[in-house]
Amino acid sequence: MSTLNARPISTSASIPPDIMDELIAWSVKLNSGTASDVDQECFQEWRAFDPMHEHAWQTLHAMEQNFTAIPAHARQLVANTITRADAQTITARPRKPKLKALAMTTVTLLAAALLINQVSPWQQPIHYATHIGQRATFQLADGTQLMLNTNSSVDVRYTLLNREIVLNHGEVYLITGHDTDALFGRRHFWVNTAQAKFEAIGTRFSVYQQANTTQLHVAEGIVAMHVAQQPEVRAYANDTYRMQGASALPIKAETSHSDPMAWVDGVIIAKQMRLEHLMTELSRYQALPLSYEDNTGNLVVSGVFQLNRNDPAEHALQTLGHTLPIRITRQHGQLLIRKK
Repeated sequence: MSTLNARPISTSASIPPDIMDELIAWSVKLNSGTASDVDQECFQEWRAFDPMHEHAWQTLHAMEQNFTAIPAHARQLVANTITRADAQTITARPRKPKLKALAMTTVTLLAAALLINQVSPWQQPIHYATHIGQRATFQLADGTQLMLNTNSSVDVRYTLLNREIVLNHGEVYLITGHDTDALFGRRHFWVNTAQAKFEAIGTRFSVYQQANTTQLHVAEGIVAMHVAQQPEVRAYANDTYRMQGASALPIKAETSHSDPMAWVDGVIIAKQMRLEHLMTELSRYQALPLSYEDNTGNLVVSGVFQLNRNDPAEHALQTLGHTLPIRITRQHGQLLIRKK
């Protein structure tokens, strides 16, 4: 509590530095979310002790209104920042007026920043999507390049502290931007799926969200994988991981039969791949109902198959009909693949 004597005050009087110190200390305590009823009573006594105390409080009160709009989980961050700023004024008294102004400016800016980070309209997610057969590339505000594969959908939400991509379905390829215009330094970059959260650490990578599985492939850099309460797992360049279910640990996957990044260049590369697997991949780009007889789905295929056409699946199948012992007929609205 203050030991100053009560004194008269005029409306134009400036607030003494020692009272400002006490006021900031009270602001920290009252807005931290840990103040008790006793603290509240002591603060009321402090306000009543000296008219200058009440004047200082009323002067700061308008700025304090920002705190009431900030979610409770963010208040401690603001309080800690005030404490650090005020500590500088205590340890460097010769520069007190300038540092005090800096402390108060820090309080105002951070409170406003946290408020904007939570409720500002410009944070509303931006939706990007592609239809079957379409691939599209987008340049995001932080310099990130985002490429969507066929029949894919994402929501992009950038705040002052984080960059977040929510992959609803399909596949996305990302080259993370340097985020040079961020107000508080480079922000964390996250991709969220139903099975996991991925934190990019300066990298190029793809994420493929299927019905119950997420696949991650890292082309360059490092990606940290977070699954439920499991320990963090890191993936490095050329690593591929799959996550099955919402709480299973990531499992390193083999990609010897295909190139998981080939679609970025408009092709599918098959390496001794089962015909049924190949056609399942190509059917992502062209809806083509297929059925197999005589175990034809297990025939092995190798080759490069173009995606930059209207009928990539049907064209590939017709081409394979010249090299594999198969014949293709149309039956009941679908293509039937049989042995010759």
